[in-house]
Amino acid sequence: MIVVTGANGPLGRLVIDHLLTRMPAGELAVSVRDPALATRLSDQGVRVRHGDFDRPDTLRDAFAGATTVLINATNYGTASETRARQHAATIDAAVTAGADRIVFTSWQDLDRCPLDFVRDFAAAEKLVATSGTGWTILRTTYGMSASLARDVRSSMDTGTLTAPAGDARATPAADTDLGEATANVLIEAGHDGRTYELTGPDAISWHDLASLAGTLAGREIRYRPTSDEECRAQWTAAGWPPAVIDMLIAYYGAFRSGWAGTPSPDLADLLRRPAISSLDAVRQTPLP
Repeated sequence: MIVVTGANGPLGRLVIDHLLTRMPAGELAVSVRDPALATRLSDQGVRVRHGDFDRPDTLRDAFAGATTVLINATNYGTASETRARQHAATIDAAVTAGADRIVFTSWQDLDRCPLDFVRDFAAAEKLVATSGTGWTILRTTYGMSASLARDVRSSMDTGTLTAPAGDARATPAADTDLGEATANVLIEAGHDGRTYELTGPDAISWHDLASLAGTLAGREIRYRPTSDEECRAQWTAAGWPPAVIDMLIAYYGAFRSGWAGTPSPDLADLLRRPAISSLDAVRQTPLP
């Protein structure tokens, strides 16, 4: 039996939908904080169980009988100290439940990532790899297309795409591709001991994002690189919380350092077809 955590979240729903096309619903269970929100799954015959990363006692029952557990670790808005505790408890619960394999979704391009607020993912990956079970790590770009779509949307309002991204490039993957690839790893053999970098197939620049914005808006939109200081002043004047501003400045700085700018073939290999282009991944993301 496969148990999927976070099945009420966007990525979890995509994974479940793909799994249901390839396996009986009765062989699938989900671990969710609020089972009442998963009635669409229980109505299809999926076993819905209460599991809360902050309450390890609930995870023992949520993972009971699992052969494979997907630890859907995409709660990027959580403080790293809290997330580290949650992930450690969840990995331990999967091992205690007797799962043969853990599949863990991690942070993209982690070996080159300079962001302090995601350092806990490296420790979680080590816990997975030394857990004594079979394991697969999926470093996904989940959330990247949405962050870039925000830049596209704001430029459609102002007529200019401004961001402290310099000449950086990014490799967002389509969320639908990430869901399908994750489902493939869960249901197929041959992925034990592997770490996959699930990027889009090509690297795009903020000039490309500006061109996309222009296409969507029906007028020319250009990219104007800005400094960290200019953006900080602009966002402060708009009333954004200092912690959010610090995180965004660091995020763009990571892109400028070369993080997440190199495409990997892993996603297409897992899909066994070409992955959706990085620019189309942004185009398909609902604009905020």
